[in-house]
Amino acid sequence: MKKLLLVILIFTSSNFLFSQELGGWKLNGQIQLRSEVDGRDFSNQTHPLTFTSMRTRLGVEKTFDEKVQLFVQFQDSRVFGEEPNTLAAIDNIDLHQGYVKIVKPLGLNLNVQAGRFEVAYGTERFFGPVGWNYIGRSFDGVRFTVAPEEWNLDLFALTVKESVGYIGNATPAIYPYPQQPTPSFSIYGFWKKNNLSDKSSLDLFGYFEVDRTDVMPDTNALEMFTLGGSYFGNYGKLSTVVEGAYQLGKRAGKDVSAYLISAQLNYLLNEVSLGAGADLVSGNDPNSPDKYKAFSTSYGTNHKFYGYMDYFINVAANTGGLGLNDIYVKAQYLPVDSKFDIAADFHHFMSNQKSASDQNTFGQEIDLTIKYKFVKGTAIVWGGSVFFPGDLMKALFAPREDAAFWTYLMITANL
Repeated sequence: MKKLLLVILIFTSSNFLFSQELGGWKLNGQIQLRSEVDGRDFSNQTHPLTFTSMRTRLGVEKTFDEKVQLFVQFQDSRVFGEEPNTLAAIDNIDLHQGYVKIVKPLGLNLNVQAGRFEVAYGTERFFGPVGWNYIGRSFDGVRFTVAPEEWNLDLFALTVKESVGYIGNATPAIYPYPQQPTPSFSIYGFWKKNNLSDKSSLDLFGYFEVDRTDVMPDTNALEMFTLGGSYFGNYGKLSTVVEGAYQLGKRAGKDVSAYLISAQLNYLLNEVSLGAGADLVSGNDPNSPDKYKAFSTSYGTNHKFYGYMDYFINVAANTGGLGLNDIYVKAQYLPVDSKFDIAADFHHFMSNQKSASDQNTFGQEIDLTIKYKFVKGTAIVWGGSVFFPGDLMKALFAPREDAAFWTYLMITANL
């Protein structure tokens, strides 16, 4: 009886304290549920795969005296049926974001963010949280925003992978002798936003990736710089985005020399948006195996750019190192005072470098998307795509060479 009274007292007190501190606390949450029918294997002789994924997020935020912001967001990501049975759990809850942000500490004209957080810049071609994915991307690290109102310059240090675990008890056996290098993968960079006028802006960025894993004695797996820029122009009904970047350094001992160039033009005609563009992502020359010329798009939200069927999420690997040239046109119907909008995209995919057998066509993809804004914060999206394979795709998936298809139905509900 005493234990019961103690539990009731603690419960009542905690609720009272929480209610007293409720002012200023912000809750946010999201459930993204998507069912897919996957016939992307280029074979009409096989049954399409079907699966459903779900991402659940719950976060809490609090700002103290407009100087300190705390944010914590937990996430569960799963594919239906992945537990071995209905009485099993996959223990899949993880910290998606958890950081503290300090505004102008010690009177300095900068903000500091440290912890685990999403990184999104510009179009998300180079850094993006991959909101489409049922897990999503976040980094551990620190970010400084220098003179937010004037310079708007971000400096960041991010950890991709750390091989050294936490050491609680320091003992001689833990530390190798003689001291060996500890493999880790880090990114150090900057992102500078510049407003050129009320109609245009220019982002300049650069980052250095270092994977300290030895691929041969005294040779890191990766030491690479990426330097680039993104231009945004908005001229009434006409808008444009031009992006470019160059990579140099070393990858597994090979010299890196790679580039990405992207340009798109959009025109708004009443309720219809029309667009066209091209992306050039450099690839390796089969005749120069000692050089690495395949541009890496490792941290971008690539689902947005290279077709919704996701054949080119990792462009360098998915193209066999040949790179990608993507020429596309798109249209979107945005009726006024309607909860629906409809979009259609057409892509023509070619390799940036011809294969050893002189092939350079991956094929054509058509994407159709219908979005229904059910209520505020909740949307239902249907998408359907078809891919007509070219010579390169037929060779990659040989002996399968039929048209591929993919369709999905997704609901995203935000708290």
